[in-house]
Amino acid sequence: MRKANNIYTIILLGLALAACQNNSQQASDEKTKNETKTEMPAENKDQNADEKEMPEADKADTKDESKEANDESDKDMTMEETDPTKMADKKTLPNFTAKDQDGNPYSNEDIAKNDATVINLWFTGCSACIEEMDEVNDLADELKKEDGVDFVSMCTDVNYDESTKEAYERIIKDKKPTYKALAVDYEGDMKEYLEGIFVYPTTIVVDKNGNIIGDPIEGTLVSEDQQAKLKENIKMAIESSKASKLS
Repeated sequence: MRKANNIYTIILLGLALAACQNNSQQASDEKTKNETKTEMPAENKDQNADEKEMPEADKADTKDESKEANDESDKDMTMEETDPTKMADKKTLPNFTAKDQDGNPYSNEDIAKNDATVINLWFTGCSACIEEMDEVNDLADELKKEDGVDFVSMCTDVNYDESTKEAYERIIKDKKPTYKALAVDYEGDMKEYLEGIFVYPTTIVVDKNGNIIGDPIEGTLVSEDQQAKLKENIKMAIESSKASKLS
């Protein structure tokens, strides 16, 4: 009987010991699990913080690089706009050769003889150009009364082919301009310049050095507003020519 009790006691102790070990293992697993749950968000938080911060840093770099690029672009534009040689190229009438309606040659050398030269640009297919010619005659006569001022026109397509040449001669015969109606040679730098004229008629004013003064006057010269702009450009051209004589 005693032996049976001892065996029973040993079994109970074994079961108790096994239960303690199991509880201990569960507690250890639970602790590990809890520790893992606590640490993972911290790692994710750091990782998320890094991911959040990185785009901001990249954004700042991009912004700085963009700003530097814009600053460099602005610098280049400023240098280009203030470069006297480039400004002169854009505002100077190119070298050209032409003949008036009587066959007499005309070039930049003739422009240099006057303080201000008005140049009315037209072509044979421009009806508005042709229609204003009678009034342009009167305007040219008035302007040429001032000392040092000349008025000419330039037909830009007269030398394109035989049909434009015939049209030019017919128009000149009909309108009888009182000024030099030039048939300009459409070539070289002058061709490039004329290709940049998109409105006809267009009237420009140059000083004795060929500098284009003021803004080109686009459209006919019939209205008083247009004529006022033209006279203001003539005035500035005369001042420019006189200033160049003093320098």
